[in-house]
Amino acid sequence: MPPIGLVSSSVVRLASLARGQRFALSLLLGFGYAAYHTQVAYADDDDDGGEEGGGDGDGAEGGGGGDGDGEGEGEGEDDKDQPPVTAGGLYNIKTYPVREISRPLTMTQKLAQVRVALGTDISAKGAFGSFGLSVEGIYGYADNFALIGGVTNAYNGKAFGVYFGFEGALAYDFVNIRLAANVHRNAIANFENFCTPVSSADTPTMCATPGAESVSLPNGKYDAGNTKFSLDLGFPFRYAIKPEIAIVALQTLMSIDFNSIARDHTIQSQMQVDDGMGGMRAVFTNVPVGNTAKPDLKPSLGIATNPIPPLSVTIFAQLLIPDFDTSAGAFQVPVTGRVEFSPSQKLDVGLEFTLLNVKPPEGQSAIDNRFLSLFMQGRFGK
Repeated sequence: MPPIGLVSSSVVRLASLARGQRFALSLLLGFGYAAYHTQVAYADDDDDGGEEGGGDGDGAEGGGGGDGDGEGEGEGEDDKDQPPVTAGGLYNIKTYPVREISRPLTMTQKLAQVRVALGTDISAKGAFGSFGLSVEGIYGYADNFALIGGVTNAYNGKAFGVYFGFEGALAYDFVNIRLAANVHRNAIANFENFCTPVSSADTPTMCATPGAESVSLPNGKYDAGNTKFSLDLGFPFRYAIKPEIAIVALQTLMSIDFNSIARDHTIQSQMQVDDGMGGMRAVFTNVPVGNTAKPDLKPSLGIATNPIPPLSVTIFAQLLIPDFDTSAGAFQVPVTGRVEFSPSQKLDVGLEFTLLNVKPPEGQSAIDNRFLSLFMQGRFGK
């Protein structure tokens, strides 16, 4: 409320003005007074609106001290760095959502998250024959910009990746841009021919059971491919249909490659061999092939749900097309299911189960090649 002396002097000046001027000046003063108190009201906590002295400050001790007292009662010392108006995603470590879908797409400023994962191959013929340990991190440089990086490992070190980059908001909490420099290599699976149905008398070149089919599957042994350098580009997107259900997409979109390599993945070829009974039968072999310096297509799409706040379930698929060559027959479609439990704002534990290719070459099943990963991720900061 303005001091009484100032009000009195204003009244004297107003009395000397014409009627129209007095009306215009009064209108301007009224708008200014209303705008000032509206701004203060928005800055206050919603919960403080009903407290004594929280409305216009008239009920606070010492006259004009109502706003200061209201802020002191409604906010803790930990919130002193928060902006006057707190948007939905500007959390601190104490208010970070347990519900995974409610978390911001980018890590909040001054918060960090570290993820440690242990993975193993659980494919049909090579289960638990290889392992890998991965460590990844995210740091909130600003509320809409995060630094990302990590070291991934699988198949006893035959596959690895080292990446570093950033993720920033294009439309806050709706769609981001993700760009990371990535040095990586793939593991090249060794294949053997297995008969279906199986017989103890089967050999690598002949099935003992009449009419049995020969299927070429990874045998659990892997070779290291060649090392490749690329920039991974994605536009992570999330649209919450309901508080418990959201569509997630484009964590990756493409890789921009900078070098060509001779061994990157395998493609299947077919040859005819003697079936031992005077006829011929088809045998499938998998041949390692390269990857040129052309970009690779890697879009992803999935759905996430939180049936209860601490439990998150996400299923997503990715399409992998090396060199954008849709005619090469090297499509891979890995599908991952993730179950995550969050006992607190600071900790998540979970499991990821991946079918490495649900569009496999002829003779293979979508469930033959599998990978399992157990992970734990913790957050710390302000």
